[in-house]
Amino acid sequence: MNDDKGGSARPADIDAALLDTLSTHGSIAFAFYDRQLRCRRVSGALAGMHRRAAADLLGRRPGEVSPDARGRRIEAVLSRVLADGEPHVEPHATGPDGAADAPDSADSGDRARPDPADGHERVYEAQWLPVPDPADRDGPAVGVLLVVRDVTEQRRCAELLRAGQWRTAGLQAMTARIAGTLSVPEVEVAVGELGAGIAAVCSEAYLLDETTPVYPWPNVPAQRTVGRRRGMPAHWPADLVAAVTDGVAQYTCADGPGASRAVLPLVGSGAPLGVLRYTFDDGRAFGADDRIFLEAFAGQCALAVERSRLYEREHRTAVALQRSLLPDRLPAVPGVEFGFRYLPGAPDFEVGGDWYDVFQLPDGRVAIVVGDVIGKGLTAAAGMGRVRSALRALAFTDPEPAAVLTGLDRLFTATEDDESLTTLVYAVVDPTTGLLDLADAGHLPVVVVSADGKSRLVEIGEESTPLGVAEHRTQHTVRLDPGDILIGFSDGLVETRGRGIDEGLDDLVEMARGANEGLEPLLTAILDGLIGDRGRDDDVTILGVRITGDD
Repeated sequence: MNDDKGGSARPADIDAALLDTLSTHGSIAFAFYDRQLRCRRVSGALAGMHRRAAADLLGRRPGEVSPDARGRRIEAVLSRVLADGEPHVEPHATGPDGAADAPDSADSGDRARPDPADGHERVYEAQWLPVPDPADRDGPAVGVLLVVRDVTEQRRCAELLRAGQWRTAGLQAMTARIAGTLSVPEVEVAVGELGAGIAAVCSEAYLLDETTPVYPWPNVPAQRTVGRRRGMPAHWPADLVAAVTDGVAQYTCADGPGASRAVLPLVGSGAPLGVLRYTFDDGRAFGADDRIFLEAFAGQCALAVERSRLYEREHRTAVALQRSLLPDRLPAVPGVEFGFRYLPGAPDFEVGGDWYDVFQLPDGRVAIVVGDVIGKGLTAAAGMGRVRSALRALAFTDPEPAAVLTGLDRLFTATEDDESLTTLVYAVVDPTTGLLDLADAGHLPVVVVSADGKSRLVEIGEESTPLGVAEHRTQHTVRLDPGDILIGFSDGLVETRGRGIDEGLDDLVEMARGANEGLEPLLTAILDGLIGDRGRDDDVTILGVRITGDD
């Protein structure tokens, strides 16, 4: 019987009962506004957000409930939806009690208010939907339905996901950024870049000197402070010392300017290298994910610092070895004048294998060498030393250029690996006759500048190859008259950024033409003209020989 009564209820009555139930007992927050912008239906959930009874909202316009700018903004949204017939969505309306009366971006998202129940900020999504006229669905809307959803948890999950993605992407980017660094300043730049990315107000890196033990503050000197946005003392505060000595990251979480800090030790091969410190003004809490990210970045920085220091030690050793092998002065021989210029590669690049040598032979002639061991660092410097020593030994046995290079070829084949590559030009000049015999092992041709200013390249006439490749070497003879100058050089002189070797050789010949006012002025003019202030990645070597005609 009850079923019969329920089945006889009119659909309109059922709809009204459902709406009453949703309005009174449901958790859905909604309100209906008519064309005069008056609230005709409101759910208890939405009224609760306003901290008002539903009866206080019914029959009133938003401007009457909130007689301020907020009420006027709401009425503007209602009017726009009624006029356009298009829904309006406010993704992050403020809450809890402002959700229904803050539909525009000026009062959204970041200004979510704390829920009085738990003190946590809540974020809501407000949807303004035009309600069509049942009698004329294509006509003007009869009102606007406002539906409000609590999207706090969805937003928190999205923010956590974005934060996790940012951390992953950020760590990958920073790892790639410092993976190829060969200097501490490059690491310092990465420290500052990360600080900017995580909104740190101060980013610092303190590095221990390699020979400095760790002492309690204030006796610990800092090698450098970097990436700073605010001035800091040049000594080590206690929190830095604690992080270095204990090898454990230190986190300080507090409200107030500069009150939150992350102090991250840099440890390499079990030994302390220094410490990073990031300072925040936003009361940063440093959750587990934040700590994992920061400590992983510090680990990458430690690897980069250790790698850069190893490179710097090898660089210093290679420089010292190379300088010990290059003559600091050239021999004084009657009838011939020598001059040289040597510029090491840019500080950020490894030591190359350029070398030159001049020495007098037992028969009175003078041997001249310009070479290049392909490679960088200690390997190139050590290879240069081996070739230099072997060449001198062979030259004192049989000084003829073809014989010396043939002997070096055999030595290379027997002792050097396939990846070793060395080029050189070796010449022997007779100061009394001006006759110069030379042989080339894959090196660049020499330039002869005559006393009357004419200049030309001197090539052997056959395709020369690096040491260890040819089975037989030939030599070429050139006569140098008094005042003539011969120039040998490395590829760093003619091959620079933006200029190939062929173009550089043409420029060299042109620059030397008409510039024979003496050996030293010519070398200076060539170096200034071809290199000057231009950036360079390679060593530059020039060796000049001038026949004076003096006895």
